[in-house]
Amino acid sequence: MPFNTALSGIRAANEDLRITGNNIANASTTGFKESRAEFGDVYTTSVLGAGLNPIGSGVRIQDVSQQFGQGNVSFTEKALDLAVNGGGFFVVSQNGDQLYTRSGTFGLDRDGFIVNNIGARLQGFGADSSGAIGGILGDLQIETDNLPPRGTTLVESGLNLNSKEQVLQRAGVSFSTEGNAIGVTQAGLQSATTTALSGGTFTLPLANDFSTTPVTMDIELTGSSGNNGTVSVIVNSVAGAPASVSSFNDLRTLASVINTQIFSPTLPQTAIDVVAVAEDLGGGNYGLSFQTLQSGESSQIRITGTSGANVTQLGLADPGPVTSTTGVPEVSNGYPAQALNITNPDGDVLTYNSSLGASAAQTASELNAISGVTATALTTATISNAGYTNLNGNMVFTLNGIDFNGNTLTDLAAEINALTSSSLPGISAEVSAITGDLTVSSSVGEDLRFSIASIDDADTITVRGNQSAPAQILEVENGGGLTVASAIDSSNNAIVVGGGINVVLDENYSASDPVPAAIGLFSPFGPTTFEPVVINAFNPGERSTYNHSTSLPINDSLGNSHSLEQYFVKQPYDPTDPTTSPNHWVMYVQIDGQDVGDPDSTLPPPQNTQATLASFNLHFNPDGTANTLLTDSILISNWTPVDDDGQQIGALGPQNVLQGGAIPVPDPPTSSNFQIDMAETTQVGNPFEASSVDQNGFATGRLSGVSFSDDGVIFARFTNGEARVLGQLALADFPNLQGLQPVGDTSWSQSFESGVPIIGPPGTASLGLIQAGALEDSNVDLSEQLVNLIIAQRNFQASAKTIETADQTTQTIINLR
Repeated sequence: MPFNTALSGIRAANEDLRITGNNIANASTTGFKESRAEFGDVYTTSVLGAGLNPIGSGVRIQDVSQQFGQGNVSFTEKALDLAVNGGGFFVVSQNGDQLYTRSGTFGLDRDGFIVNNIGARLQGFGADSSGAIGGILGDLQIETDNLPPRGTTLVESGLNLNSKEQVLQRAGVSFSTEGNAIGVTQAGLQSATTTALSGGTFTLPLANDFSTTPVTMDIELTGSSGNNGTVSVIVNSVAGAPASVSSFNDLRTLASVINTQIFSPTLPQTAIDVVAVAEDLGGGNYGLSFQTLQSGESSQIRITGTSGANVTQLGLADPGPVTSTTGVPEVSNGYPAQALNITNPDGDVLTYNSSLGASAAQTASELNAISGVTATALTTATISNAGYTNLNGNMVFTLNGIDFNGNTLTDLAAEINALTSSSLPGISAEVSAITGDLTVSSSVGEDLRFSIASIDDADTITVRGNQSAPAQILEVENGGGLTVASAIDSSNNAIVVGGGINVVLDENYSASDPVPAAIGLFSPFGPTTFEPVVINAFNPGERSTYNHSTSLPINDSLGNSHSLEQYFVKQPYDPTDPTTSPNHWVMYVQIDGQDVGDPDSTLPPPQNTQATLASFNLHFNPDGTANTLLTDSILISNWTPVDDDGQQIGALGPQNVLQGGAIPVPDPPTSSNFQIDMAETTQVGNPFEASSVDQNGFATGRLSGVSFSDDGVIFARFTNGEARVLGQLALADFPNLQGLQPVGDTSWSQSFESGVPIIGPPGTASLGLIQAGALEDSNVDLSEQLVNLIIAQRNFQASAKTIETADQTTQTIINLR
C-alpha cells in the first residue's frame, strides 16, 4: 500500500522542517553550527533479497549532519569575548563534565574563574610566578586580588658603551705640605704697630717766628720694605709754615709743610715712606712725631742735622730722640715665603713663590692656577675644654673677626656652624663627645684667628693647632695679674693657626725641593713624599669623571621604588703594561645616591661596618660582545633600603658576601640582594644607548585589564605597570567532528564516533588562532534556510497528496460491486 510510503515522506518532510526551523531559530546564536537533514530511500527486503524489480517503501533520515564551517567574526571590544579563527573548540568544564564549544562569551565568576554563560569554566594551561606555562589542563583563573609587591632580585642591562670614548682617568702623584710651620699655634698682637719716632712735648704758642728763624733737619728711613733714604727739610714761612704756631691747626699746617718736602724733596734726594704727624696729647701738651707708611716692620727712623732756635721748642733738638720705636707685625700663621719649581711634561720649569704669611687657602688657590697642579687646603685648631674658662658667662669669643657670646664650647660650636654658609664660609665646629674639646676647621684652608675679651679677670682659652707643637693661652688680665704663667694678655693679642695643603701633580708633572728647604709650609721631598694617585678619579657628583651613566627604578621587598644608578668609566690600556687590558670598563653602582659596596673588614671601626663604593669590572671581546669569562659577577649585597630622609623603612636588609650572600639570589628573596646581568651589553663605536633594560621587582598593583594573544596566552595588566602571564587557553579538535554529541547551549561532548580529542595551544597542529574582543556568529545562512523551508513544505504537501490519491484508489476498489 502506498500509505506507508507517503507517510514516511510526510515524516521526512516534517523532520526537515524541524531541522530547518531550528537553524532559523539559532541564526543569531553565537557559535551555533547549522544542521542538515540527510535522507535515504527504503526498500522491502526478505532473506533472499529484494527481487529483480523491487518497489521502494518510502524514505528515512539517515543523519542529521552538523556543518562546522567558520562563522563570521564580529568584534565586541569586550576583553573576554573570544572567537576561534580556524579549527578547534574551546574546552570548558561543567561540574566535572568536559564539554566543547565555539561560543566564546566568557566572563569572570566571583572567584576569578573564566566561565561562560552557563557557569562552565574555561580550560587551559596555567603559568607559574615567572610566567612559564605548564602542560597540565585545568581551570583558568584570573586573580582579582591586589598583586603583592616583589623586591628586585634581577636587573638585566642591555646597553652599548661607546668604544670611541676617551679614558678620563690619568695617573699622577700627590704630596702634602709637611713644613715645620704648619699648624703651629702663633700668638701675638691683634693689630700691627708702626715704626715711630716721637719728639718731646711742648705747649702752645711757640715762642718763635718761622718767617725769620727757619728750622732745618734730615729725616732718615732704613729697613723699610718701601722707600728708604734721607730727606732734608727746611721749615719756614717761604715753605708755607705759619710765622707763629699758636694753635693745633697751626701745628698741623707745620706738619703738612714737612710732609710736602718728604714726599717731594729737592733733587737729587728721593721721597721716603715717612709721614710727620701733629699730636694733641691733651692737657695743653702737644707733640710732633714721624711714622712709617708700612706697619709691622723692623724699620728705623732717625732725625739728624737739626738746626735753628725753634728745634728745641719742637722737641727735636740734639741731643734728643734720634732713634725710633720699631714697628711690630700683627700675629700671623708664621709661614715664610718659599719657592717651588714645577716641571711640566715638556721639561719647562715654572717657579712658584708663596707669599710671606699667606694662608693655606691663598697658596692653594695660586697653585691651582698652574697647569697640571691641583691643590686643596684644610686648617684645624682645637680649643681645649680643660683650658677654657668663662667664669660668669661674660667672655666675648672672636673667630676671624666675628664675635660670639656662647657660654660653653657647645654653644660656641652651634653659633659657628650657623654661619658656615654666610659670615664664616667653609668654617665649622664640632665638640668631642669624649674630651669636650672644640675643634674648629676651615675646609678651604683659611687661617683661624682667635681672640677674647671679658670684664672678668682670668677668663681663658687654650688653642692648639699642630698637636706636636705647644699650645698658646690667652688670658684676660684686668689688674689681677696672669694666673697662668705661660699665658699672654688677651687685651691686645690674638692666636692664629695656619693650615696644610694637599697637592696633586698631573701625569708627567713633577716638583723639586722648595727654597728654602728646611722651614715653612713646604718641607724637603723624600722617598715617601709622593704617592701615586688617580687624576679625575670617579666621583658620582662630577660629570667629568665618568663616560656614561644610566638609572633604573628598582623595588625593595615592600614595593617602594628606589633609583639604581650605574656609572661607566673606561679604563686605560698600555700594551707594555700586563696589568691593563683592552676593552676594559669599570661600572660603579649606587642606589638613591648611597654606596652599596660590602664593608672593608680591614679598616678600623666604625669604617669596617660602613658601605663602600660598589665597583665591577666589565670586559668585552674584540667584536664588541661581552666577555663573560673576564667580567665580574655583579651582586649588590649591601643595600639597606631607606626613605628620602635616610631612615630605614623596614624592608628586607642586605646579606653581604661575608655573611653568605651569593649568586643566584633565592626566590622568593630573603634579603635585599639582587644580581645585575650585563650579558647583553656591548661595546662598539656607536653612541651610548640603553636598548633593553629591565628588572623583576614591582610595587603593589591592582588588576587593570586582561588581554589574550592570538595563541591564547592570557596577559594580566596591573596598575603598577606590571603585566603577568596567567596561562594559555586550550583548544580541542576531533578526528570526526560529525561524531560529536550536541548537548545544548552551543556545546558538544565527546562520543565514541568523534574519537579522542586533540587538545593543545591555539595555532598548533590543526588548531586555529584566537581573536580576542570578538565572537563567532552562527554559520546559518538564513536565505538558504528559507528556501529549504519551502522545499520541505512542498515535499510535505506532495506526500500528503500521495495519501489522498491512494485513498481515492482504495475507495474505487471498495465501491466495485
